[in-house]
Amino acid sequence: MFLRLGEVPAEGLNVEVSLESDAPAAKSINADGPVKGTFRIEKTGSQLLIKGSVRGYVRLDCSRCLTSNRYKIEEKISVELRPLSDTGEGEEMELASDDLDVEYFRGDSLDLDHFIEEQVRLVLPMKPLCSEECGGLCPSCGEATGSDVCTCNVEDIDPRWEALESLRDPDRDKGES
Repeated sequence: MFLRLGEVPAEGLNVEVSLESDAPAAKSINADGPVKGTFRIEKTGSQLLIKGSVRGYVRLDCSRCLTSNRYKIEEKISVELRPLSDTGEGEEMELASDDLDVEYFRGDSLDLDHFIEEQVRLVLPMKPLCSEECGGLCPSCGEATGSDVCTCNVEDIDPRWEALESLRDPDRDKGES
């Protein structure tokens, strides 16, 4: 959905956008069902202030065991949008902490589907996990550790380290101090 910036009234505008799972922006974030955005858009001169929330589900692969999991997105947002022409292209700028919530746009319209996609990408975990207790993949058989399929003995010692076993404290293995 495109929003023409000239159509935003002085008193602001409430917008609800549903990014359906078959939309290109939704496919790029692996949306699992619609991702909905509810926004309050206010215009101040050539700048826009967007406040609201983004909600929905995406599919992410666990970074340890590679299983696909449904991840809930529920994030409040507050973003200031400025025209790219306000930046003084080519000039160096020093950023203040307030500048971290500023984004720039080009032209006279805003693609809200892309805006939702961007906001979802910002809240996704860098290393998604199916659970904190996930043991990952077994280095011997490649199956998920702790599953019924993996029956490997995790106590096996890599033969390259076997010579160091003789240096261990013998009392430590018996549980004595």
